[in-house]
Amino acid sequence: MEASDHMARSDFGRVQKLPSGKFRARYQYLGSLHLAPHTYLTQTDARAWLVAEKRLISSDSWTPPAVRAAAAKRAKATEAQNIFRTYATTWLDGRHDLRANTHAAYTLALKRHLLPTFGDLAIDAITTADVRAWFNSYGQKTPTARARAYQVLASIMNHAVDNDVIGKSPCRIKGGGIAQVKHEPEPLTLAELFALANAMPAKHYALTLLCGLGGLRFGEAVALRRRDIDLRAGTVRIARGATRTNGVKSVGAPKTNAGKRTISVPTVVIDALADHLKTVASAADSLVFPADNGEVLAPSALYGSKPRIEKRGRKKYAKNGYGFYRARVEIGRPAFHWHDLRHTAASLGDQAEATPKEMQHRLGHTTPTMALRYQHSTAERDKAVADRLQAQIDAMAKVITTAP
Repeated sequence: MEASDHMARSDFGRVQKLPSGKFRARYQYLGSLHLAPHTYLTQTDARAWLVAEKRLISSDSWTPPAVRAAAAKRAKATEAQNIFRTYATTWLDGRHDLRANTHAAYTLALKRHLLPTFGDLAIDAITTADVRAWFNSYGQKTPTARARAYQVLASIMNHAVDNDVIGKSPCRIKGGGIAQVKHEPEPLTLAELFALANAMPAKHYALTLLCGLGGLRFGEAVALRRRDIDLRAGTVRIARGATRTNGVKSVGAPKTNAGKRTISVPTVVIDALADHLKTVASAADSLVFPADNGEVLAPSALYGSKPRIEKRGRKKYAKNGYGFYRARVEIGRPAFHWHDLRHTAASLGDQAEATPKEMQHRLGHTTPTMALRYQHSTAERDKAVADRLQAQIDAMAKVITTAP
């Protein structure tokens, strides 16, 4: 159906009644026809738009209605994009640099901790007071989850600053991304480390010494291949790490460049590795510390079972447990964590006069403030650290053998 021919004329523009009963306004200016961005329910509303347009022309502040409509549409779209839920999701989708387990952790932090509070707010509407109130609402609960969520929130806000969405980040809580440590690591002495290794199942003896003297992370150690071990040079090359995300194991590059490294290890570790390699597959790409099924070793298979007392009716039975859980009890360190072997390696390295720079290299650890400072550790100095560690081991062995 065609629009009605009825036109309401005025001294400026025209109003046309459409078959739908609504009204359309338009006018000629500077040789072009300009339409209202939408139709109106009443003729009065359509005329009001014409009056407003004429006022803009008279005040010399006029721009074409189509240009203004497009600008408004863009502003609306930008506003929608800058809602925290949309902005944060887009930011995370664009983080292709994240490892799978890190991406999963960020996703969980967003879903569980950030979106319920900030999801429907505009990025530029979130204040420091809002962030502090959210942070304090946790009290003493889940400090690690809160710290991780704060790190994610701070990263999102810094991204918004870098893209001129906001002028300053509202995340200004000092130490907000650092969780209060519930477990204070207590490194093993050299004697305790060997006691722990001897208490472990034989297949994990070399693994225990390697982590306790070389400082490898669990994921780095279980991802080692035979080609990463150079028995003649006395070195171990760390080039990858094993992770578990949503129940799925994967092996990939270390999280940072500092994680890729080659370290020297004491002779006792090389000897243990040499004996251990006789018990596993001989192919260069074979895992050094595989699980019983040949796949990447899982933490649960290493940790084993804790010693415990079981009740069966009226009787009680002592279960000795097995694996790392049993070994740590046997040496009198029931609260010791496997990750504390890294602290043990750092402590023993300090006793071997390793500099912070050298230990930074050996542990493959980096922070924004330390990355440049500790990136020039040399192979010669690293070998010297391993030699001094071996000297301590030899000295300990001598004391043991000459004791009355």
